Amino acid sequence: MNYFQQGSTNCATGVRIRQSNVLSLLSAMGIKTGSGRPSMQGPSKLRSAASSLLREHRWLPPISTLVCASAFVAAVIKGGPLFSVLGSGAALVFFSYLSGYAARAFRTINYPSLLNLPRRQYGEVWDALAATPELAKAAACGHGGEGALRRSAQAPVKNLIELVGVRLDDDILEFGCGVARIGLELAPRCRTWTGADLSANMLATAAERLPGLNNVRLVKLQQVGLDQLESSSFDLIYSTNMLAHLDMMDRWHYVKDAFRVLRLGGRLFIDNIDLESEEGWAAFARGTESWQEFERPPYNPTPSTGAELSAYASRAGFVQVRVHKRSPLVIVTAVKLTVA
Repeated sequence: MNYFQQGSTNCATGVRIRQSNVLSLLSAMGIKTGSGRPSMQGPSKLRSAASSLLREHRWLPPISTLVCASAFVAAVIKGGPLFSVLGSGAALVFFSYLSGYAARAFRTINYPSLLNLPRRQYGEVWDALAATPELAKAAACGHGGEGALRRSAQAPVKNLIELVGVRLDDDILEFGCGVARIGLELAPRCRTWTGADLSANMLATAAERLPGLNNVRLVKLQQVGLDQLESSSFDLIYSTNMLAHLDMMDRWHYVKDAFRVLRLGGRLFIDNIDLESEEGWAAFARGTESWQEFERPPYNPTPSTGAELSAYASRAGFVQVRVHKRSPLVIVTAVKLTVA
């Protein structure tokens, strides 16, 4: 049974904005965002109107193509006038092209720039990006489909199992859980799974994806950090594909709080895009060039180094701090062996 508590987050997400470091860094993390280059200034009015019409009436392109194909075949078979054959043929070509354009447009999700929101208004930013369940899922993995979302969780789950272990008697917390992309896969493998996030819209979609699971809990965080969660209440705390969207001070805040919330012997797992990897650096460098003349949106991802993430863990009091390089990610694991 799912229940929804008032409590925080940022989400572990990926978003498709423009061919910049947003796209590049998300691609580096293995989040497929499709192709295309949405303009920061927005599409033309004609394209915008056409796109809106096609999204509202998705049946229009295929039906029109079918009608034109039938008219063309009939004109050829009946030996109709040349202008009739050419006209129906031209219409068939046009609507076939339109159908292809529409299919691509339906797969492409253009998010707003949200330049009116400061970066640290994480809840408001991700609520805007997750206005519908489809958009929330797309923000998590680049596609709005459930199948793509489930497939995108395979690599992070594998990393968690291999590097920190997931046990049947574990009480697990994910901060920045988003739509429970990882939680849905882990809940059957542990005693309890708790997902905490700052975005109510992300958590609403998470709740829809977790029916029938009686060992899950969703917490709506009210501010950055884990203040709403009890001390020494979890065996494993992790965050994946989320720290890239936080300021450095807020990254530290979550890791520091994680130490308090973990039990003795509890494990920590955090990751981010690895600035020192070839793929991570190339994406960062391309994005640096792309964004010089533009205002950066508040969800713009920023990478980390192993030194940065391991410093947070060590300073928080963790021991057995280890850096794992799984390009394009840098992963830090650690253990709590002393009382906060």
